[in-house]
Amino acid sequence: MRFARGRRGNAETGIKITGIAGAGGGTGVTHLSLMLANYLQGVCRKRTAVLEWNDHGDFSRFGEECTGQTGPRTCYGIQQVDYYPGAAAGRLMECQKAEYEHVVIDFGIVKEMTCVELMRCSTVWILMSFSEWQMEAFWELMRSEGFSLKESWQFFTVFGSEESRTEWNKRRKPKITRVPLSADAFSVTRELMDWMETVTDHGSFPGSVSRRSLLKGKEKSFH
Repeated sequence: MRFARGRRGNAETGIKITGIAGAGGGTGVTHLSLMLANYLQGVCRKRTAVLEWNDHGDFSRFGEECTGQTGPRTCYGIQQVDYYPGAAAGRLMECQKAEYEHVVIDFGIVKEMTCVELMRCSTVWILMSFSEWQMEAFWELMRSEGFSLKESWQFFTVFGSEESRTEWNKRRKPKITRVPLSADAFSVTRELMDWMETVTDHGSFPGSVSRRSLLKGKEKSFH
């Protein structure tokens, strides 16, 4: 997997773009994308759009369920947030020309074609899991040719052992932050508000990653 350099598309418009992607499937990317969008709109009062930059089809499914609208739609408006199913570069360009203040992109699983698009974002959130059957996907991402950590990239986890996460943060980088459990991605709780305030205000991480230190723990089981 190669990570190519790209130009941040928000530099000319002032729109902030947050890209969210997962190291492997089932890490909670869509759920976190919705949580962030509802926080930005409901708490920060930012006009927000969310793009489904993958072929999962989740946006159409929850869009129909939440709005009662049937048939193909280019956009679903839910709680004053605009959700765009099956979006891509053309839709992002349209959002940049519109009056959105923040665009959240749900990239799904990190793939080679995703890498250039991540560089368009002012902030990137990567989700991984400390579950034993999902750790290999994270190692594969970290070993990818050309992979390098940017100061605006943050790493999160929803699933897996808290003990493993604590040990990781003691011995390795990047720092991985636990996402609070939320049964309803459309509901902004006090806990979620406090957490979002912290992670959105601190978009950088200290230090660098040693490839040797990453590979050293590859064979270690995470419990």
